[in-house]
Amino acid sequence: MVKIETHCKVTIFAMLLLLVSMPSSLHGQSSRFQFRGKVLDRKTFTPVAGVNITVAGSRRGCSSNQNGEFMMNIYTRPVFLNVSHLNYEPQKIWLDSTSNTITILLNPASRLLQEVEIRAKSEPEPFFRDNKYSVLDYEIDDSLVFLLVYRFRINYSEILCKSVTGDTIARSGTFPFKPKGLFLDCMNNLHLLTEDSVYQIYLNKEKLSIAYVKDIKLFRLFLADCVAATDTLLFFRKESPDHLSVEFSMVNRRTSQRQTLSSVGDEQKLKMLRRNPQDFKYLAMDTPPRSYDDVITWLWLKKIVYKTNASSLHKIDDILCIFNTADYTLELFTLRGEFTSKLKMPVPDIHEGRWTSEIHIDNVDHKAYTSFLTKGGNFTLFRINLNTGELKKMLSAVHDFPQKPRICKGFLYYLYDFPGEGDNRRLFRQKL
Repeated sequence: MVKIETHCKVTIFAMLLLLVSMPSSLHGQSSRFQFRGKVLDRKTFTPVAGVNITVAGSRRGCSSNQNGEFMMNIYTRPVFLNVSHLNYEPQKIWLDSTSNTITILLNPASRLLQEVEIRAKSEPEPFFRDNKYSVLDYEIDDSLVFLLVYRFRINYSEILCKSVTGDTIARSGTFPFKPKGLFLDCMNNLHLLTEDSVYQIYLNKEKLSIAYVKDIKLFRLFLADCVAATDTLLFFRKESPDHLSVEFSMVNRRTSQRQTLSSVGDEQKLKMLRRNPQDFKYLAMDTPPRSYDDVITWLWLKKIVYKTNASSLHKIDDILCIFNTADYTLELFTLRGEFTSKLKMPVPDIHEGRWTSEIHIDNVDHKAYTSFLTKGGNFTLFRINLNTGELKKMLSAVHDFPQKPRICKGFLYYLYDFPGEGDNRRLFRQKL
């Protein structure tokens, strides 16, 4: 009897060890997944063979075949994939749980010798010089700069069209009403906004004309959410009622058929909201509540605890790029709306200020930028590498708290109010 009991105890102990070890083994198997992709030339969309794809920090990797296809096993996510080929620019792809298949578009490498740029410290220069006028607003359309200028508290206002060299091309003449600003829509049509109406601006030789008066509410309903356009598609941005998620969709201009392109959200804040569902009431309010206590709570939740998701979509040359400002990732698409890959911006945590969550596109040079603002108002611009997601510091604006920064042909444009001088907002530009 003693031997049988001992044997049973040993058998039960062995079974327990087996059961304990099984979850770990099963977990190790389930964490492995097969990842597939295709590599194409960005200009010709032809397959690229012999491209090396490796997992950063490991020896795991593979190469694309004659059809540009590749397959590899991944054991952990998220990871960086390094993509390299002798004839193409290297890329650094961010691979997370959102996709198991990607299409990588490679840029042909330039064979020119690397240029060494030597320049003095960039100083801002006034783009518009007239002491009688102040700049209310401006927009840049390719190589044209449109300025809404005024004097005597907007009683005399007009629009000037200038080249990037500063030459005046056309002007509108004064308006019999008070404008509020300019708006460049997704199809590059310029509009003049007033309190209740919208006027479309036309450039006709040396004259700027206004036409097609629209109600501003209808205008915002149909065009305010349109963020990019091609010959066949319109792309729209829509925030969720709590402003923590953003959905990007595309609409066929011929058939009006709508299709979701991507949805991005601040997962950390959404988890917090699920734990505190009573906060949703305040986040869904676009106007302040009546009670003083409710106003304090509303401001605290919207401005401090749950900041609005500022993710944006931009058309950059022949690609679409969705910048998720919640986790600093970039989703890349073709102009037909086909997902290609994802990048990760290694944004450092700097305590002396904040990343602005703004993305600035140079539509002439086809480059993307983001910015950092210190507590004292110093504005620093960083260029985003659209192959790797890495950031490169370009310049710091000389003026603190610049307003409405824009990039065009290697220049940073911005508005600046000189303190204590009344109507004195000027448009400056500073070379990158």
